[in-house]
Formats: sequence, structure tokens, C-alpha cells
Amino acid sequence: MFACPVCKKPFDSSKNNKKLRCGNNKCNYFNKDYLQVNDIPILIPFGEKYCVFKNESNSKFFNVGSKKREDFSRIKKFKLKLKKFLYGENKNTKNNFRKLLKYINKDSKILIIGGGTIGGGISDFHNWCKNNNLEINSLDVYFSENINVIADAHYLPFPENYFDIVIIQAVIEHLVNPKRVLDEAFHSMKINGVIYAETPFLQPVAEGPYDFHRYTHSGHRLLFSKYEELSSGYVTGAFSSSLFVFSYAMAGLFKKQIIGVFTRIIFTRIFKFFDTLIADDFNIDVACGCFFMGIKKNYSEFEDNQENIIDYYKGAQK
Repeated sequence: MFACPVCKKPFDSSKNNKKLRCGNNKCNYFNKDYLQVNDIPILIPFGEKYCVFKNESNSKFFNVGSKKREDFSRIKKFKLKLKKFLYGENKNTKNNFRKLLKYINKDSKILIIGGGTIGGGISDFHNWCKNNNLEINSLDVYFSENINVIADAHYLPFPENYFDIVIIQAVIEHLVNPKRVLDEAFHSMKINGVIYAETPFLQPVAEGPYDFHRYTHSGHRLLFSKYEELSSGYVTGAFSSSLFVFSYAMAGLFKKQIIGVFTRIIFTRIFKFFDTLIADDFNIDVACGCFFMGIKKNYSEFEDNQENIIDYYKGAQK
């Protein structure tokens, strides 16, 4: 299953070899033994050009982010259930994951990039895949019961042409080089494999110093130029964007983050309803976040004709 994150050559999978070691003598990581902690391999090529982790002795990768990662699964599950109760679920996301099921068969292999926390709307999809014994590889940069490998997404530790489905939900904004990561995902996918992504547009910074990017709907499409589009649009719309900004402003006014949290608790459900009253083209122009679902083909007409991005625009300012 796993491969060298640099050269992509599969590790020796024999039962007698419990070490993960690159056997490619042309690779910079030839004969390198990768660290494993609690049976979770840490397949990070420390010091490589695009790797955000420079020093193997630095244990920050066990708990990256501005928020403390909880180690107690019961606490995490309670928080997720409470969040679902207070904020509700995103119907657009749930519908998108239902559509994604159409592209899955009994032999499908699935990759979740940034899967340390099960994102909103994906739980039913994730449970369905587990109940049908599908191969799910989930990676992140911190320990979680939901992952089977710690890795830097700029160097995916998997062979080429391996996955049928790749999911990257609320992750792209935290990547130093999103294009590099999406190239890695592209090479790890089979022809006719499907990728699904959700990325913020009009949202305040999250995870402090680990937040780098925002994308319009058209900009998001450019990011996935190697794929043919199956569907795209907004995750939540204008009112949800307004609530995010307003709640953050209130937190700043009183210098208390909890004020922003309470503001969102009070108004999130009603503002999601208001989103449904606005035409799709207006919501796209002020989306809280955008989604893209695309398929890998031998040839991408969009990639070779990116000047058509002007005609691609789906907002209200035509």
C-alpha cells in the first residue's frame, strides 16, 4: 500500500519485512528507515524542497495547528455531535458525497487528505465505505484514530495510479503549495478516478499561521485544471459568509473568541436557510466556500484551453 514519498516506489510488503525502507538506489531516501509510532508510519521526507517539516527531531508534526489536538476520542466524538446539533449539516456537502458514491465499486481505493478529523457531511459516506470493507487511506500531520499514516501531502506516500477516489475537504487553504499537492494527487489516481474538494472563499483565517489561501469559484476551477469537471458550485453562500465575517468582527470588538462562537451558534442555522433564498449565481460570487468534483482523463481540454476561464464564470456579474 505505502510507497516512498519521494520516488513513489512501493515499499517491500512482505510479512517478514516490518520496516518501511526505500529500496530504490536512485532515490535520495534509499535505505532510509521511516519512523513508526504506535503502528502508524510517519512517511515525511524531512528537509525536501516542498516539505514544511525540516527536522525529524522536531516533534511538532505530532500536533500541528493553532488548536490543541485532543487525544481522547470520546471527547472528539462528543464535540462533533454537539457541533452537528448546534450548526446543523450542510445539505450541499451531503448531496455531493451521495453523488460521489456513484463512482465507487467493491474494489475502489479511497484517499482522504487531511482526514485527521472527519469533515462535515462526509460521515455517512465514510461509514458506508467502512461497512463495505473498502480500502481507505487517510493521512494528516497529527495523530488521530481516523488516520493510518502521518504524511506531508506535498509528498504523498503512495504508488502512482493507485486510487479511485481522492477527497480533500477544507485542506487546500492550509497547504503551502496547493498545486504541488494536487499534482501529487493526480499522479496517485487511476484514469477515471474522481477527486472531490471543498475550499474556503470568504472566511476569516482558521488555524492561525497555518492558513494561506482563499479561492473564488473560477480560481478553484483553475486549481483543478488537469481534471474534467463533473460538478462544482458553492458549499454555503452569501449569508453564511456574512455571518463568518460578522462573528469574527464581534470577537475582535470584545477581544473574546468565545463571542464569535456564540454568534455563530445563534445564527448559523437561520443564515443557512437564508442562503437558500438567494440565486445560485449570486451565492457563487460571495460563497463562504466552493466545491469541485472532477474526473481524471488521459487528456484535459480545459488545461490546454485555460483562456476559456472567462467564459467559465458562473457568477451574477455577467
